[in-house]
Amino acid sequence: MRSSGSPEGGQKVKRSLEARIYAIYSTLTPAEKRLADILLQYQMDLPSYTAGELADRAHVSKATAARLIRTLGYKTYPEAKRQIREDQHWGSPRAGLQGESEAFAKKPSIATTVQMDLDNIRATAEGLPPETLEAVSNAIVSARRVWIMGLRSGYGLAHQAAHYFTLMKNDVQVIPVGGGSYSHEIASIDKGDVLLVIAFRRRPRLLPTILKEARAAGATTVLITDLSASASAKAAEHVLRCRCQSPSPFNSFSAALTIINYLAWSVATAMGDASLKRYERIDWLVKRLDDVSTPQTPGGPV
Repeated sequence: MRSSGSPEGGQKVKRSLEARIYAIYSTLTPAEKRLADILLQYQMDLPSYTAGELADRAHVSKATAARLIRTLGYKTYPEAKRQIREDQHWGSPRAGLQGESEAFAKKPSIATTVQMDLDNIRATAEGLPPETLEAVSNAIVSARRVWIMGLRSGYGLAHQAAHYFTLMKNDVQVIPVGGGSYSHEIASIDKGDVLLVIAFRRRPRLLPTILKEARAAGATTVLITDLSASASAKAAEHVLRCRCQSPSPFNSFSAALTIINYLAWSVATAMGDASLKRYERIDWLVKRLDDVSTPQTPGGPV
């Protein structure tokens, strides 16, 4: 792998550290993943650390650190530090781009977009331990109440998840965001609950505290996020990391939506008749209470 990407039209494509880690994360060993997480966590301060200090923080050998740096396409650790120092886009969607200039200059291709989304879904699925997915599904099935919180770009996904889970569970609450206070909702979280948080890069600084408070109350905490999460990932009991890479200046959330789809399907299957009865009652009520068109209504669908 070349440190600056493949040549395009006589020019080299600059790739950020985050983009390089995204591209190979699922293929790394457990030790290399620990170090990759540390690199993501400290990338803005990387010039202040030696390779040995980062290796110590990840509890890996210096040989592992040297090997990962080469795998990421850098000749040396100082070369990696120089690029991070020059990178001004950490935390934004632009940080994960394969090549920033190409992303803004090339005409979008639907085929490229579809392929990247498929790659994100596949890489995400391959990197998720089946036992983690099962533990999350089981927790939602048995939960007294399911709380869902979507921060920033996770806001819409949170409401999509809530729409699915309310078809199966009686008590699903979306924690409102943007009001400046979460104290009332967090105070209501109790033992046997599940707190599902959906938050990607540029996460609010209070997120780890929210997760810790929910765990202290006895709730199972689940975080759907990207590879860059560190402090918030440590605070959550279960972490489902998504690959969000995109050929455009925007993140792709296709993998996150696939995780939500899977969890909803898994929970519905596990709940069996209880889930089916609630779904059927909701369907019955929709026809009587909701002003929507269906193929069965006079005149057909709108």
